[in-house]
Amino acid sequence: MKNFNAVARDWFNEDLSRFSFCLLPLSFLTSSVSVEAVLNQAEKRFIDFLHKQVPKESDQFSQYSVAINIDLRFVRSKSQDALPVRITTDANATEVRLTEEQIREKYPWDYMKLTARCKSRYSDFKENMKCHKLRQELTGDLRYGHIRQLDPGNPKSQRKAFFNPNILQELDDHYQRRESDGRNNT
Repeated sequence: MKNFNAVARDWFNEDLSRFSFCLLPLSFLTSSVSVEAVLNQAEKRFIDFLHKQVPKESDQFSQYSVAINIDLRFVRSKSQDALPVRITTDANATEVRLTEEQIREKYPWDYMKLTARCKSRYSDFKENMKCHKLRQELTGDLRYGHIRQLDPGNPKSQRKAFFNPNILQELDDHYQRRESDGRNNT
C-alpha cells in the first residue's frame, strides 16, 4: 500500500491521504527502530549477500519499500537447476532448521505404521530380533529415521522414533516382497 501511494504521488501527482484507509494495521507505519536478530553463520552470509545487492548510492530513506520472505523446502526434483542437498552431522555444513511440521512430513510413520506396512509388503516379515535390530540401525540414519524427544532440552526425556517411507527400500534387501496384485504396496 505504501508503494502504491508513492507511485500515485510520483506518476499521477495524486495524494491519497484524503482517503481514509482505516483497514491498514497500526504496524503499517515504518519504524526507525532497528532490531538486531540472533543469526547463525549461514543467515549472516545471506544477509551480507543481500546488502551487496543494494547499490551503494541507494537512498536509505526511499519512499519505496521491499519485503523479502524466504521459504525453504526440500522437494525431490530431477531438474538440472536443482541444488543437491544432503543431511549431515558435519559441524561445518550450512545449518538448516526444520519446523516440527516439516519433520513430520519427512518422517510420517511411527513404529506401528512401519510395522503394518512391512506386514503388508513382505511375506516373511515377523516382529522378531531381526526386525528390531534392522529398525534400530536404520533409525540412526537420517535418510530413514528420526528420534523425537518430548523435551528436546532434556537428554533423559521420553523418545519416539519416526520413519521415512524410504526405509522400505532398505528393508527390501532383507525381506521377501509379496507378489504384486496390481496395487502399490509402498
